[in-house]
Amino acid sequence: MRSRPPQHGRTLEVFVSDRRVGILSESPETGLVDFDYEAEVNPDFAVSLTMPVVAEHDAYHEFNGLPPPFEICLPEGLLLDLIRARFAKHVEIDDDLSLLHLIGRHTVGRVTFGGPLAPDEELDARILEAARSDQSAQALLDILSTLPERFGISGVMPKMSGGPRQTRPGTLVREKFIVKFDTHQYAGASLIEHACLQACERAGLNGAHSTLAPDARSIRVRRFDLAQDGTRLGFEDACALSGLRRTGKYSGSVEHLVRMIRHYGDLSYQREDLEMLLRAIVMNDVLRNGDAHLKNFGLLYGCIERARLAPIYDVLTTQIWLPRDTPALSLRMSDEDKRWLDKAGMEDLVDLTGLWEIDVGRIRDEMAEIAVSTMQAIAKDHPPDAGPHARALHEAIAVVERAAVSARP
Repeated sequence: MRSRPPQHGRTLEVFVSDRRVGILSESPETGLVDFDYEAEVNPDFAVSLTMPVVAEHDAYHEFNGLPPPFEICLPEGLLLDLIRARFAKHVEIDDDLSLLHLIGRHTVGRVTFGGPLAPDEELDARILEAARSDQSAQALLDILSTLPERFGISGVMPKMSGGPRQTRPGTLVREKFIVKFDTHQYAGASLIEHACLQACERAGLNGAHSTLAPDARSIRVRRFDLAQDGTRLGFEDACALSGLRRTGKYSGSVEHLVRMIRHYGDLSYQREDLEMLLRAIVMNDVLRNGDAHLKNFGLLYGCIERARLAPIYDVLTTQIWLPRDTPALSLRMSDEDKRWLDKAGMEDLVDLTGLWEIDVGRIRDEMAEIAVSTMQAIAKDHPPDAGPHARALHEAIAVVERAAVSARP
């Protein structure tokens, strides 16, 4: 039997798929954080692949801050700023445990904090209506500004989760999605990401499916962490699975991603997932996505022994705003430089993944052709004079066209 944590200091209940599985507690003397599982928790209800259900009561004690898998849920960027503006007088926003207590019942994924997931179908309907409007970015920002604590989604760009439940004969369908929208600083980000995701889908990269709003200032990205029957799947990003804090998302490498698949991935599909990873790295390179960091890759699972590489998400041509942008990750953990792929880099990528039979040069040419043609097709409906968002897409196409020939011998 596992002992219960001492009931002193601050505590927070932890749930997996709406079942209480353990308690986070903070020592008032040291400020260190412990996590303890309840007795007799099913191993498939582990809070993380890195924190399996074990008998030792002190296996997950004395963290300096939240355990890395729980940091996935903490908001960043605009969302964190909005939460701080609204709650700073009442909650210590810069304290992670307090912040998790505030937003913990509204997280994306199967792990929640403080209670079961708290759905709000009325709010979901408002988000969907706003996302389909002709002023989607402003309408979504208004909702986010009013209720920032209801969206426990990490990431620098503003994101919201929503979507109504729809009942069909004999089937329960929960069409849930993440909504992203433009800000003044990143005009055109939604349109460009939609084009990038469409290119990933067309290239067979198992990319997250996106739908563009009528005004092209926001996109709805289908949630991939929900099964058809509404069951919430486990999802963990590579930052947490590498044992790194969220602030270390840019300090990793492709080697971390390979190790993630080999250590935690389903053995029956590791080669398939490694090839998908290689193709995704090449596509991100062609698209000049300098924000493909550790938190933008992860594993998805229902059963903890069947973890697979998650669909590709958060893909954007960042060189539009940062002309000298470099890749977010180095190739190897020992590499000091982060450089876009040249011929030597592609050969190193093949060696790193162990996929020596693959013609990575041919794959790169294929990805480049798909990326350019897909973005050009979308741009036909958005001429440069349509506004800043459309001009940004045409600039992105020029960036990708240059990248398409940069690694050729």
